Amino acid sequence: MRMRTLLGSSLFACMAISGVVAAQQPGPQQQHPVDTLPAPPQLKDPALRQTTPAPQSRGGYINGDWYAHHEKNLAEAKAGPYDLVFVGDSITDNFHKKGPAPDQVFKPIWDELFAPHRALNLGVSGDSTQHVLWRLENGEVDGLAPSNIVLMIGTNNTWHDAPASAQDVAAGIEAVVASLHTHMPKAKILVVGILPTTDTVQKSAKDDVINQMVAKFYAGSAYVRTLDLKALFLNPDGSVNQSLFYDMPGPCKGPNCDPNAPPPPRRVVHPNTVGQRMWAEAVAKALYGSGTAH
Repeated sequence: MRMRTLLGSSLFACMAISGVVAAQQPGPQQQHPVDTLPAPPQLKDPALRQTTPAPQSRGGYINGDWYAHHEKNLAEAKAGPYDLVFVGDSITDNFHKKGPAPDQVFKPIWDELFAPHRALNLGVSGDSTQHVLWRLENGEVDGLAPSNIVLMIGTNNTWHDAPASAQDVAAGIEAVVASLHTHMPKAKILVVGILPTTDTVQKSAKDDVINQMVAKFYAGSAYVRTLDLKALFLNPDGSVNQSLFYDMPGPCKGPNCDPNAPPPPRRVVHPNTVGQRMWAEAVAKALYGSGTAH
């Protein structure tokens, strides 16, 4: 049964009187009315956190920038029809970017490989599984009937929620897939595995297990395939090929900053123009060619 989350209903009700709320309870940001609405408390159970729909928060309030992106997605979804829908986090959202060059020129890749298939990009930066679930339950895919859906989600779960186990995050990904199938039952779903990062050894190991668990869960599925692209981003020795990512350490700041000290290790997660094209071409091949999805 399709339903709105209780939080979603409350949020829309609060927004109807957002002028009053904003006057009485000024929040940390004033860019969007929901910036003044307290975010729901974080669930204590890490397993439930991955599978319970929730909006992104910032400083104890609903993240207004995130909610504005949700509104933008709602408007774009109504401008369909679409035959291909991408759902995910910043790695998917990045396909909107036209620069800066040379490392973040992603829009031409989208225009070449996916736009001809009447594609819709529902990626939102910073999303974990619970945020995608909230967006799906609050209208982003209502009325859509694509032939194919591409889902890449999970890296923020293991990046920001270390207590969550591999099983917890895999369950979150499976909950997103179930929601997508409920809303768009005729679509085939391609689940792209979590890409490699250089955050921590623990995250990398957990991501590998998650990808394996999700692939095993959907083995033989009639409507879900999985695609593990880890090998594309590794050097021959098995290390992450950092030349395929654009993330760089922040500038040295503060009174204890030593400008002559070596830079800190790179914590890479976002593919650059070359890396983005690599995984985009692999997805396009899986959807419209022989592919390696299973």
